[in-house]
Amino acid sequence: MSGNRAFWWRHSVEHPIEEFAQRLLVVTDIDGSLLQSGTRSLPDERAALEFLSARGIPLVINSSRTRAEIERLHQALHILTPFISEHGSALFVPHGSFPFMPAGARPAVGGGVIEFGRRYHEVVDTLRLTSRELGVEIVGFAELTIDDVARELGVPPMEAQLAKLREYTELFRMVDEKDATRSRLIRALRRRGLRCWRVGTHHLVSATRDRAASLAALKAMWRQAWGEPLVIGLADSEDDVAWLKHADVAVFVQHDRVGVPSRVLAKLPTVHVTRLEGRAGWSEAIFEFVGTLLNARQPTARTKRLVSLFDARTGERPP
Repeated sequence: MSGNRAFWWRHSVEHPIEEFAQRLLVVTDIDGSLLQSGTRSLPDERAALEFLSARGIPLVINSSRTRAEIERLHQALHILTPFISEHGSALFVPHGSFPFMPAGARPAVGGGVIEFGRRYHEVVDTLRLTSRELGVEIVGFAELTIDDVARELGVPPMEAQLAKLREYTELFRMVDEKDATRSRLIRALRRRGLRCWRVGTHHLVSATRDRAASLAALKAMWRQAWGEPLVIGLADSEDDVAWLKHADVAVFVQHDRVGVPSRVLAKLPTVHVTRLEGRAGWSEAIFEFVGTLLNARQPTARTKRLVSLFDARTGERPP
């Protein structure tokens, strides 16, 4: 490995960082998994997070949320890692998280950023033009006050302010939620190079196809700095399948008792599914797929595939 190991967590690591642990990279979506379902605040249960931090294993957030929202979560978790914001629109690399700033990154407050999406005003202008041409009435966040956004999302004003600090994507609500209306708008946006996804009761419009390109860029940086990473990806929706395909071990965190959509299993037949839901399922996955490999000589049936992946990549296995 080249370069010095980054200081991922902003406090001392309790356990010596073994060679195997240095190859692990945990990439996670946050809503419905790391964050408690039904809220937009950090849950009190931190056992899995503390497990990662004690061993110096990096946690990379890959989310549709804004940079401001993720940076606030970083502060709460005391972590200093790269992160992917606004549905793969940008990969932010904080100062100190890598031994170098990657080529193509432009300066940003606190580090650098590799951009994959269009600027916010371009996305908003295209959305407004398209909706007017189709006669589809929408409520976009660009026109809303902080208090309006707080009511739309059901969050405190401070969190609404962070959600409004958009740089690449727009959140909006269609006044007419009929399937035919939604389909017309989505098709028209796609003809103009924009994609649209449902996010709760709202829709997110972006110029990025998915979050796979930003994850690929992160893996390339990691490879250059420390060698081939072994990525454990955790997510909870069909929208995450595109980037989960680029993880060595893909984990689907169940939530709201809805089970796993059949389309997820069809697109990603090797996905592992947590037995528990939400943040409990997320913690379960961390302990099973990371903890077992680090601490047990005999892996469970669910983690044997990960051990074999490590063997194939490095010619060695965890002790």
